[in-house]
Amino acid sequence: MDEPTNDLDIATLTVLEDYLDNFPGIVITVSHDRYFLDRVARRIFAFGENGQIRQYEGGYTDYRNRLLAEQETIVCEKQHAGTGNAEKSSEGTGRNSWKQPSTKLKFSYKEQREYEVIEDEIAALEEKIEDLEAKILKAATDFVKLNELTAEKEKAQQQLEEKMDRWMYLEDLKAKIDAQ
Repeated sequence: MDEPTNDLDIATLTVLEDYLDNFPGIVITVSHDRYFLDRVARRIFAFGENGQIRQYEGGYTDYRNRLLAEQETIVCEKQHAGTGNAEKSSEGTGRNSWKQPSTKLKFSYKEQREYEVIEDEIAALEEKIEDLEAKILKAATDFVKLNELTAEKEKAQQQLEEKMDRWMYLEDLKAKIDAQ
């Protein structure tokens, strides 16, 4: 799949993620959507310099943490190896600093868009659940209607729980971004 999340709304994206969670085969995905990769990827193949391909187990966050740890190790090794000429080594670092990926966190486009509307979506789901609870009370004698309303309420509660989890993730990410 090439950028499968580009034109999906949140509901369709959730369906895709759930489908991929239960898919028994192998799916190769190219994506810049960090959350999607965290959600569905079990292994990442990263293309590096000179056509090198490196394999990392886990999702995007695991890959990023491993990459940062490797970069820190390289920096520490260079510092400990020390050529004795600090001026020369700092000069070399300045010239090659453009090659190092930025470690600054930021929202992806989809995450920013989702962050802007998620609180309204949570409020709408909470209102829907309250409305369904009122309808359930009114339909107490109609067994068929009661079952339909109860199933709809359970579905809405599950959606609310998923939205709350996603909201917590986005809030944590926002706090980390603001702390930079």
